[in-house]
Amino acid sequence: MRWKKNMDPLNMSRFRDIFIEDEEGNLQTKDEPYFKANLIAPGTWQVLSDGDYTYVVEGDDEIIAIDSGMGAGNIREFCQTLSEKPLYRLFNTHNHFDHTANNFLFDVVYMSQKSYEGRCQPFGGFEGLDIPADYPVVFLKDGDVINLNGRELEVYNIEEHCSGSLQFLDRKARILFCGDELNGNFFDSRISVEHSYRNIKRWRSFRDSYDLLCAGNGIHDANYVDRYYETLKYILEGHENEGEEFYVPYEDPRAVSDSKDGRPVFARRSPDMDFVADAMKASGFEKHLELNGGRGCFCFMRKLSPDGIFDRQLEKNGCRVCYYLNRIWDK
Repeated sequence: MRWKKNMDPLNMSRFRDIFIEDEEGNLQTKDEPYFKANLIAPGTWQVLSDGDYTYVVEGDDEIIAIDSGMGAGNIREFCQTLSEKPLYRLFNTHNHFDHTANNFLFDVVYMSQKSYEGRCQPFGGFEGLDIPADYPVVFLKDGDVINLNGRELEVYNIEEHCSGSLQFLDRKARILFCGDELNGNFFDSRISVEHSYRNIKRWRSFRDSYDLLCAGNGIHDANYVDRYYETLKYILEGHENEGEEFYVPYEDPRAVSDSKDGRPVFARRSPDMDFVADAMKASGFEKHLELNGGRGCFCFMRKLSPDGIFDRQLEKNGCRVCYYLNRIWDK
């Protein structure tokens, strides 16, 4: 399908037999549009659909959206109801599908150049869906400034969760829009701990400019950055073996019941990770699954990497850090 302005939203009819449950316990099928907005600061909203959260930021002349999620319906039209100022630009923190599926609904999308190639790789049942991939794109880089007139967002390219990840610093509202790099519940070091430590040191270098982390999975106090720093520092000081190989991982919320009327039920915004459990069983990780009630989850995906047998989790300073035992130092 070729891109054009003002396209219709994705046809989600393949998901009509799947229920999604919101935090109040309300159920509706996955093909039905659902949007909920919370004002989190003056001219700043968090929007829940499906996939990770979208954030809307208002300047003097326009509003912009950060990440488009993968929910049914037209998220651009909904976000436009939050302000009389026009909305035409979308900014991506990174290229994972739960942040990019609805990019094509906007007139132009801003992302890092590294994010371009993988921005339309679907998962979770979206495979084979006809999604326009030729929408207009502008590349951003570290040090750029997004001028909204009366409000500026500074662009940082600090890569932890994903290659090409961007964060947007709003000094006026004291918010760091950080995608999945600083999720607040757990820090997932996919590179060397030493490299992660350098990343955290950079986030701390402008720590006096933000109080909130507006992350893909929710809003968190920015003091998590300081806790992550202390925990990574502790690991590097010779305590890498204190992390546990067998652990109960962090999980996004799950639905109260796994099924209704014979149809599956998932929590809104939490992806279907059943395929991870199946892959772990095939790889001999039954003990890990037992600790998690037999369920697969995002944190267990690292077990399926070539170096997965070396991963650890350390709980310290009120946070969880996942890391690889054989990737403590740079090589």
